[in-house]
Amino acid sequence: MEKQKERAKEVSKEIKQKTDNELLRLRKELERLKKLKEEKLKEEQKLKNEQKIEVEKDKVEYITQEETEIPIDENLSDVKIDITGIEKIEEKLSEMDDFLSKELERIDQNTYDKNAEYIESQLIELEKEIVGEAGLIEKELSPYDQLLENYPWLEEPRYEYMYQIPNKTKNPDDFESWQNEWGKVLFDYARYAILHILYLTKLYSEIPFSKFENRKQAIKEIANKLVLDQLGEWITKKQDRIRIYWKTLEIWADEIYDWAHEMGKLDPILIYEIRDADQEFSSLPKEDLEKIFNLLNKEGKGKVIKTDDGKIAFKIRIE
Repeated sequence: MEKQKERAKEVSKEIKQKTDNELLRLRKELERLKKLKEEKLKEEQKLKNEQKIEVEKDKVEYITQEETEIPIDENLSDVKIDITGIEKIEEKLSEMDDFLSKELERIDQNTYDKNAEYIESQLIELEKEIVGEAGLIEKELSPYDQLLENYPWLEEPRYEYMYQIPNKTKNPDDFESWQNEWGKVLFDYARYAILHILYLTKLYSEIPFSKFENRKQAIKEIANKLVLDQLGEWITKKQDRIRIYWKTLEIWADEIYDWAHEMGKLDPILIYEIRDADQEFSSLPKEDLEKIFNLLNKEGKGKVIKTDDGKIAFKIRIE
Protein backbone atom coordinates (compact mmCIF):
# COMPACT_ATOMS: atom_id res chain seq x y z
CA MET A 1 0.00 0.00 0.00
CA GLU A 2 2.84 2.36 0.88
CA LYS A 3 4.58 1.64 -2.45
CA GLN A 4 1.37 2.43 -4.30
CA LYS A 5 1.11 5.73 -2.44
CA GLU A 6 4.70 6.64 -3.24
CA ARG A 7 4.20 5.79 -6.91
CA ALA A 8 1.07 7.96 -7.07
CA LYS A 9 2.99 10.84 -5.51
CA GLU A 10 5.76 10.53 -8.10
CA VAL A 11 3.25 10.47 -10.94
CA SER A 12 1.45 13.46 -9.44
CA LYS A 13 4.72 15.41 -9.29
CA GLU A 14 5.42 14.56 -12.92
CA ILE A 15 2.05 15.75 -14.15
CA LYS A 16 2.31 18.84 -11.95
CA GLN A 17 5.68 19.78 -13.49
CA LYS A 18 4.34 19.25 -16.98
CA THR A 19 1.24 21.29 -16.25
CA ASP A 20 3.24 24.05 -14.56
CA ASN A 21 5.23 24.46 -17.78
CA GLU A 22 2.04 24.64 -19.82
CA LEU A 23 0.50 27.17 -17.46
CA LEU A 24 3.65 29.28 -17.67
CA ARG A 25 3.39 29.29 -21.48
CA LEU A 26 -0.26 30.33 -21.31
CA ARG A 27 0.54 33.10 -18.82
CA LYS A 28 3.25 34.50 -21.12
CA GLU A 29 0.85 34.56 -24.06
CA LEU A 30 -1.78 36.25 -21.91
CA GLU A 31 0.70 38.89 -20.78
CA ARG A 32 1.64 39.58 -24.41
CA LEU A 33 -2.02 40.10 -25.28
CA LYS A 34 -2.54 42.43 -22.33
CA LYS A 35 0.39 44.61 -23.43
CA LEU A 36 -0.94 44.75 -26.99
CA LYS A 37 -4.32 45.87 -25.75
CA GLU A 38 -2.84 48.52 -23.46
CA GLU A 39 -0.65 49.87 -26.28
CA LYS A 40 -3.67 50.06 -28.55
CA LEU A 41 -5.60 52.01 -25.93
CA LYS A 42 -2.71 54.44 -25.45
CA GLU A 43 -2.59 55.12 -29.18
CA GLU A 44 -6.34 55.74 -29.27
CA GLN A 45 -6.16 58.07 -26.25
CA LYS A 46 -3.24 59.95 -27.78
CA LEU A 47 -5.25 60.46 -30.96
CA LYS A 48 -8.23 61.71 -28.95
CA ASN A 49 -5.99 64.18 -27.13
CA GLU A 50 -4.61 65.48 -30.43
CA GLN A 51 -8.11 65.82 -31.86
CA LYS A 52 -9.26 67.65 -28.73
CA ILE A 53 -6.45 70.16 -29.11
CA GLU A 54 -7.34 70.74 -32.76
CA VAL A 55 -10.97 71.38 -31.83
CA GLU A 56 -9.96 73.90 -29.20
CA LYS A 57 -7.75 75.68 -31.74
CA ASP A 58 -10.73 76.06 -34.04
CA LYS A 59 -12.85 77.60 -31.27
CA VAL A 60 -10.53 80.39 -30.28
CA GLU A 61 -8.05 82.60 -32.12
CA TYR A 62 -5.25 82.06 -29.68
CA ILE A 63 -4.58 79.38 -27.08
CA THR A 64 -1.58 79.52 -24.82
CA GLN A 65 0.88 76.67 -24.64
CA GLU A 66 -0.25 75.87 -21.11
CA GLU A 67 -3.86 75.50 -22.19
CA THR A 68 -3.07 73.17 -25.06
CA GLU A 69 -0.70 70.88 -23.22
CA ILE A 70 -2.58 67.77 -22.17
CA PRO A 71 -0.32 65.28 -20.39
CA ILE A 72 -0.93 61.97 -22.07
CA ASP A 73 0.04 59.91 -19.02
CA GLU A 74 -2.34 61.80 -16.69
CA ASN A 75 -5.25 61.29 -19.05
CA LEU A 76 -4.44 57.64 -19.43
CA SER A 77 -4.64 57.14 -15.68
CA ASP A 78 -8.37 57.98 -15.87
CA VAL A 79 -9.01 55.49 -18.66
CA LYS A 80 -10.34 52.10 -17.74
CA ILE A 81 -8.63 49.42 -19.76
CA ASP A 82 -11.12 46.84 -20.93
CA ILE A 83 -9.35 43.60 -20.22
CA THR A 84 -12.33 41.70 -18.80
CA GLY A 85 -11.68 38.63 -20.91
CA ILE A 86 -8.02 38.55 -19.95
CA GLU A 87 -8.82 38.99 -16.24
CA LYS A 88 -11.22 36.05 -16.33
CA ILE A 89 -8.58 33.85 -17.93
CA GLU A 90 -6.06 34.95 -15.29
CA GLU A 91 -8.51 33.91 -12.57
CA LYS A 92 -8.84 30.47 -14.14
CA LEU A 93 -5.06 30.14 -14.36
CA SER A 94 -4.82 30.94 -10.64
CA GLU A 95 -7.51 28.35 -9.89
CA MET A 96 -5.46 25.78 -11.78
CA ASP A 97 -2.37 26.72 -9.74
CA ASP A 98 -4.30 26.21 -6.50
CA PHE A 99 -5.68 22.92 -7.70
CA LEU A 100 -2.25 21.62 -8.62
CA SER A 101 -0.73 22.57 -5.28
CA LYS A 102 -3.55 21.00 -3.24
CA GLU A 103 -5.46 18.25 -5.05
CA LEU A 104 -2.48 16.45 -6.55
CA GLU A 105 -1.22 15.67 -3.06
CA ARG A 106 -3.84 12.94 -2.86
CA ILE A 107 -2.28 9.51 -3.07
CA ASP A 108 -4.72 6.98 -4.56
CA GLN A 109 -4.39 6.16 -8.26
CA ASN A 110 -8.10 6.55 -9.04
CA THR A 111 -8.08 10.12 -7.78
CA TYR A 112 -4.95 10.82 -9.82
CA ASP A 113 -6.57 9.54 -13.00
CA LYS A 114 -9.59 11.77 -12.47
CA ASN A 115 -7.36 14.75 -11.73
CA ALA A 116 -5.26 14.18 -14.84
CA GLU A 117 -8.38 14.08 -17.00
CA TYR A 118 -9.70 17.27 -15.37
CA ILE A 119 -6.37 19.09 -15.81
CA GLU A 120 -6.15 18.18 -19.49
CA SER A 121 -9.69 19.37 -20.17
CA GLN A 122 -9.09 22.65 -18.32
CA LEU A 123 -5.86 23.32 -20.21
CA ILE A 124 -7.66 22.78 -23.51
CA GLU A 125 -10.41 25.23 -22.47
CA LEU A 126 -7.86 27.83 -21.36
CA GLU A 127 -6.02 27.49 -24.67
CA LYS A 128 -9.29 28.07 -26.56
CA GLU A 129 -10.12 31.15 -24.50
CA ILE A 130 -6.67 32.66 -25.00
CA VAL A 131 -6.82 32.03 -28.75
CA GLY A 132 -10.27 33.64 -28.84
CA GLU A 133 -9.05 36.66 -26.89
CA ALA A 134 -6.05 36.94 -29.22
CA GLY A 135 -8.40 37.03 -32.21
CA LEU A 136 -10.43 39.87 -30.68
CA ILE A 137 -7.35 41.92 -29.81
CA GLU A 138 -5.72 41.43 -33.21
CA LYS A 139 -8.90 42.66 -34.89
CA GLU A 140 -8.63 45.84 -32.83
CA LEU A 141 -5.04 46.45 -33.87
CA SER A 142 -4.42 48.82 -36.77
CA PRO A 143 -2.63 47.51 -39.88
CA TYR A 144 0.51 49.32 -38.71
CA ASP A 145 0.32 47.68 -35.26
CA GLN A 146 0.18 44.30 -36.95
CA LEU A 147 3.07 45.20 -39.24
CA LEU A 148 5.21 46.04 -36.21
CA GLU A 149 4.69 42.55 -34.82
CA ASN A 150 6.30 41.03 -37.91
CA TYR A 151 8.63 43.88 -38.84
CA PRO A 152 9.83 45.54 -35.60
CA TRP A 153 12.67 47.20 -37.54
CA LEU A 154 10.14 49.70 -38.91
CA GLU A 155 10.56 51.72 -35.72
CA GLU A 156 14.14 50.89 -34.77
CA PRO A 157 16.51 53.89 -35.14
CA ARG A 158 19.33 51.72 -36.47
CA TYR A 159 17.19 50.85 -39.48
CA GLU A 160 16.50 54.44 -40.52
CA TYR A 161 18.47 53.79 -43.70
CA MET A 162 15.58 51.56 -44.84
CA TYR A 163 13.58 54.73 -45.52
CA GLN A 164 16.09 55.75 -48.19
CA ILE A 165 16.27 54.16 -51.65
CA PRO A 166 19.65 52.51 -52.33
CA ASN A 167 21.30 53.45 -55.60
CA LYS A 168 20.32 50.86 -58.24
CA THR A 169 23.50 51.30 -60.26
CA LYS A 170 26.13 51.60 -57.55
CA ASN A 171 24.57 49.19 -55.03
CA PRO A 172 22.34 46.76 -56.94
CA ASP A 173 22.44 44.11 -54.19
CA ASP A 174 21.40 46.61 -51.52
CA PHE A 175 18.57 47.86 -53.74
CA GLU A 176 17.31 44.33 -54.37
CA SER A 177 17.39 43.51 -50.67
CA TRP A 178 15.62 46.78 -49.83
CA GLN A 179 12.96 46.17 -52.47
CA ASN A 180 12.36 42.61 -51.26
CA GLU A 181 11.89 43.62 -47.64
CA TRP A 182 9.56 46.51 -48.43
CA GLY A 183 7.64 44.33 -50.88
CA LYS A 184 6.76 42.04 -47.98
CA VAL A 185 5.70 45.02 -45.87
CA LEU A 186 3.43 46.46 -48.57
CA PHE A 187 1.91 43.05 -49.29
CA ASP A 188 1.12 42.47 -45.59
CA TYR A 189 -0.17 46.02 -45.19
CA ALA A 190 -2.79 45.34 -47.86
CA ARG A 191 -3.64 42.02 -46.22
CA TYR A 192 -4.01 43.45 -42.70
CA ALA A 193 -6.04 46.42 -43.93
CA ILE A 194 -8.15 44.08 -46.11
CA LEU A 195 -7.45 46.21 -49.17
CA HIS A 196 -7.52 44.67 -52.62
CA ILE A 197 -6.68 47.87 -54.49
CA LEU A 198 -4.06 50.31 -53.23
CA TYR A 199 -4.05 53.97 -54.29
CA LEU A 200 -0.40 55.02 -54.25
CA THR A 201 -1.22 58.64 -53.45
CA LYS A 202 -3.06 57.55 -50.30
CA LEU A 203 0.00 55.65 -49.13
CA TYR A 204 1.98 58.90 -49.06
CA SER A 205 0.28 59.81 -45.77
CA GLU A 206 0.11 56.31 -44.27
CA ILE A 207 2.79 55.08 -41.87
CA PRO A 208 5.29 53.55 -42.39
CA PHE A 209 5.32 54.72 -46.03
CA SER A 210 4.99 58.39 -45.06
CA LYS A 211 8.50 58.19 -43.56
CA PHE A 212 10.25 57.73 -46.92
CA GLU A 213 12.56 60.54 -48.03
CA ASN A 214 11.25 60.22 -51.58
CA ARG A 215 7.78 58.76 -51.01
CA LYS A 216 6.56 58.77 -54.60
CA GLN A 217 9.57 56.96 -56.06
CA ALA A 218 9.98 54.59 -53.10
CA ILE A 219 6.38 53.39 -53.14
CA LYS A 220 6.46 53.02 -56.92
CA GLU A 221 9.62 50.84 -56.71
CA ILE A 222 8.05 48.64 -54.03
CA ALA A 223 4.80 48.26 -55.97
CA ASN A 224 6.79 47.29 -59.07
CA LYS A 225 8.39 44.49 -57.06
CA LEU A 226 4.96 42.99 -56.27
CA VAL A 227 4.03 43.20 -59.96
CA LEU A 228 7.27 41.43 -60.96
CA ASP A 229 6.55 38.71 -58.38
CA GLN A 230 3.01 38.36 -59.78
CA LEU A 231 1.55 39.36 -56.42
CA GLY A 232 0.15 42.57 -57.84
CA GLU A 233 -1.05 44.12 -61.08
CA TRP A 234 -1.22 47.70 -62.29
CA ILE A 235 -4.83 48.54 -63.12
CA THR A 236 -4.26 52.01 -64.63
CA LYS A 237 -1.92 53.26 -67.34
CA LYS A 238 -0.66 55.95 -64.97
CA GLN A 239 0.32 53.18 -62.53
CA ASP A 240 -1.25 55.01 -59.63
CA ARG A 241 -3.38 52.05 -58.54
CA ILE A 242 -2.31 48.48 -57.95
CA ARG A 243 -4.37 45.34 -57.37
CA ILE A 244 -2.77 43.22 -54.62
CA TYR A 245 -3.42 39.47 -54.72
CA TRP A 246 -2.90 38.48 -51.09
CA LYS A 247 -5.21 35.56 -51.88
CA THR A 248 -5.60 33.97 -55.30
CA LEU A 249 -8.93 34.09 -57.10
CA GLU A 250 -9.14 30.31 -56.66
CA ILE A 251 -8.96 30.68 -52.86
CA TRP A 252 -11.53 33.48 -52.89
CA ALA A 253 -13.77 31.28 -55.06
CA ASP A 254 -13.61 28.48 -52.47
CA GLU A 255 -14.37 30.89 -49.62
CA ILE A 256 -17.35 32.43 -51.41
CA TYR A 257 -18.71 28.99 -52.28
CA ASP A 258 -18.31 27.79 -48.67
CA TRP A 259 -20.04 30.93 -47.40
CA ALA A 260 -22.94 30.52 -49.85
CA HIS A 261 -23.23 26.82 -49.02
CA GLU A 262 -23.21 27.49 -45.27
CA MET A 263 -25.80 30.27 -45.60
CA GLY A 264 -28.01 28.01 -47.72
CA LYS A 265 -28.14 30.43 -50.65
CA LEU A 266 -30.57 28.67 -52.98
CA ASP A 267 -31.53 31.74 -55.00
CA PRO A 268 -29.09 33.31 -57.47
CA ILE A 269 -26.46 35.35 -55.61
CA LEU A 270 -26.07 38.91 -56.77
CA ILE A 271 -22.90 40.95 -56.24
CA TYR A 272 -24.65 43.29 -53.80
CA GLU A 273 -25.34 40.28 -51.53
CA ILE A 274 -21.63 39.55 -51.40
CA ARG A 275 -21.02 43.23 -50.60
CA ASP A 276 -23.44 42.95 -47.66
CA ALA A 277 -21.92 39.71 -46.34
CA ASP A 278 -19.32 41.57 -44.24
CA GLN A 279 -16.57 39.11 -45.18
CA GLU A 280 -13.02 39.65 -46.43
CA PHE A 281 -14.21 38.92 -49.96
CA SER A 282 -17.01 41.52 -49.71
CA SER A 283 -14.74 44.32 -50.95
CA LEU A 284 -13.34 42.43 -53.94
CA PRO A 285 -13.52 44.40 -57.21
CA LYS A 286 -16.58 43.67 -59.33
CA GLU A 287 -14.39 42.35 -62.14
CA ASP A 288 -12.83 39.80 -59.77
CA LEU A 289 -16.23 38.64 -58.50
CA GLU A 290 -17.33 38.02 -62.08
CA LYS A 291 -14.14 36.01 -62.69
CA ILE A 292 -14.82 34.03 -59.51
CA PHE A 293 -18.36 33.24 -60.67
CA ASN A 294 -16.89 31.88 -63.91
CA LEU A 295 -14.30 29.83 -61.99
CA LEU A 296 -17.02 28.24 -59.87
CA ASN A 297 -19.06 27.60 -63.01
CA LYS A 298 -16.11 25.73 -64.62
CA GLU A 299 -15.63 23.69 -61.44
CA GLY A 300 -19.24 22.58 -61.59
CA LYS A 301 -20.13 24.24 -58.31
CA GLY A 302 -22.96 26.23 -59.82
CA LYS A 303 -24.06 28.23 -62.81
CA VAL A 304 -23.53 31.82 -63.95
CA ILE A 305 -26.82 33.42 -64.96
CA LYS A 306 -28.04 36.85 -66.01
CA THR A 307 -31.02 38.48 -64.36
CA ASP A 308 -33.81 40.20 -66.27
CA ASP A 309 -32.10 43.56 -65.82
CA GLY A 310 -28.82 42.21 -67.23
CA LYS A 311 -26.95 41.77 -63.94
CA ILE A 312 -24.63 38.80 -63.46
CA ALA A 313 -25.52 36.38 -60.67
CA PHE A 314 -24.40 32.95 -59.53
CA LYS A 315 -26.58 30.05 -58.48
CA ILE A 316 -24.63 27.52 -56.45
CA ARG A 317 -25.16 23.78 -56.67
CA ILE A 318 -25.94 22.27 -53.28
CA GLU A 319 -24.35 18.83 -53.05
